[in-house]
Amino acid sequence: MNEIARYGVREALSARTDLEVKAEELRLLGYTTLDAGLSSADLNALSDGFDRGRKDYEEIAAGKGVNLAAIQESDTIRVLPMVSPQFWAVVFNERLHELLSQLLGDYYILNQVNGLINRGNGSKYGQSAYHRDLPYQHFVSSRPIAINALFAVDDFTIENGATRVIPASQHMEAFPSDGTVKNLQHQVAVPRGTFIVLDCMLYHSGALNTTSADRRAVNHVFTIPMLRQQLHLPSIIGDKMELSEWQKKILGFGLDEFRSLEDWFAARASKN
Repeated sequence: MNEIARYGVREALSARTDLEVKAEELRLLGYTTLDAGLSSADLNALSDGFDRGRKDYEEIAAGKGVNLAAIQESDTIRVLPMVSPQFWAVVFNERLHELLSQLLGDYYILNQVNGLINRGNGSKYGQSAYHRDLPYQHFVSSRPIAINALFAVDDFTIENGATRVIPASQHMEAFPSDGTVKNLQHQVAVPRGTFIVLDCMLYHSGALNTTSADRRAVNHVFTIPMLRQQLHLPSIIGDKMELSEWQKKILGFGLDEFRSLEDWFAARASKN
């Protein structure tokens, strides 16, 4: 590829692969998109699995006497792969982790993995207000500390409420003015099987789904290890799965807070 013409430039970045380009896009704009590399058959199986998991999750909640709508949880399936195990393959998608390693370094963990449902017919959607995925925070950092990988189970279109972003807002401490938001906001339309990858400090939201069909997605948040998980995944998973050491590392095994000085001392002694 021919070099982009320039002058007066003494320093420039270089990107040798498409993933390096996508990492640079995210650092600049706060978001990029990534094809998960799945076949139509894979995506059809995930679609069916999402619906089965949704039904099972609602039955589990009902069995525990929980009214999901009453606690404003009817649009979310917490830890979706526990009720729909084929989504573990999405959690550990190789192409996604190649990108994450460029953005977060060698050690990061899965903070949360939730199924999201943006209901059709213009229904109220819990994620429709602009927010950061590290909410209530008004700082900026020189590099990402948390990344959201939103997996599209269905096509994301303007009509069905594709994610809205305010480009580069991860660089600003305060939420932009209404006029600026109206001028800069952009909807990210992508085909199913695509990750919308966001710096978690980028202001973003879902949009109104005006179609008759629900729009489904899976929200993955990966963070540096010092940030606490939304739900303690090692406790939820336990010994139910055979996991590689890399998978255990991603899921946060071995990161429990020490409950006493004796536990701390014992951990330190084991390293010597």
